[in-house]
Amino acid sequence: MRGHSRITVGTDIAVAFPRSPTLTAMSARDLAELSGGRFVLGLGTQVKRVNEQRFGVPFEHPAPKIAEAVEVVREILATFDGAPIDHRGRFYTITMPPFPGAGPAPAPVPIYLAAVNELMAEAAGRVADGVLGHPMTSSRWVREVLRPAVERGAASVGRDPRGVNVSTGVILQISDDVEEARREAALQLGFYATTRTYRPVLELHGFEDRLEQLRNAFVQQDHAAMVDVALPMVDTLAIAGTAAQCRERIVEYEGVADRVILGGAWVGPAESRLAANHRAIVETFGAVGGDPMRVGRSG
Repeated sequence: MRGHSRITVGTDIAVAFPRSPTLTAMSARDLAELSGGRFVLGLGTQVKRVNEQRFGVPFEHPAPKIAEAVEVVREILATFDGAPIDHRGRFYTITMPPFPGAGPAPAPVPIYLAAVNELMAEAAGRVADGVLGHPMTSSRWVREVLRPAVERGAASVGRDPRGVNVSTGVILQISDDVEEARREAALQLGFYATTRTYRPVLELHGFEDRLEQLRNAFVQQDHAAMVDVALPMVDTLAIAGTAAQCRERIVEYEGVADRVILGGAWVGPAESRLAANHRAIVETFGAVGGDPMRVGRSG
């Protein structure tokens, strides 16, 4: 693949709490080596139900806990360069380095934190190299909520906010059949919107009245009803349409986000549509800055 030696690779996102920070750091070091120093470690908390019911781990004070996890990961990465480890914090006590034999990563490993709401974005501003915004989003949410929260967090500890990369995902569906693209995006939005954590995003845009309708339809596994309820949200919280229409919409993020990660709906579409949409994304945006995963300002 052209550009295979310069494409940035990363996790968007690795769930932090079910893993020890030591294991996370060891994996990050190996991935940084395998990628030639082009690896970005994206970490996220996930939501309470997933942590407790899928992974069997407590969900406690997520913002300060993941901030400490970032600190521990950095301390563990430093041990590969010979630094000692003696971390005794609120959530983690790590006093033994990883197995010997591995050298340091070929380049620093940037750590990004996934954030939807303000507290997590502020935590990212305090401790992380970047923030990863949620795909159910808008340029308005990034401009009015996400970026200001990152800047507040950075300023609170004397960091330059310009040193924190603001990246965001986006639900992007491309098809010559505009209705097909919109309905695919709508189902993905409907799935995300059933999670209470994302309510502030809906409220900012006046869609909070759709939350209970979407939850009821989801419980009944009525995907058609979810699509119908979520369709009015598509033009605000996703990008869907022909390639030309999607190119026009993505410009909304210019100067708002440092990086936009382009990904399609994964709830609902058949495998053939998943593949076709990913091909269309690469074909449509592959020439933007030489990186199909980035638009906007360099970061």
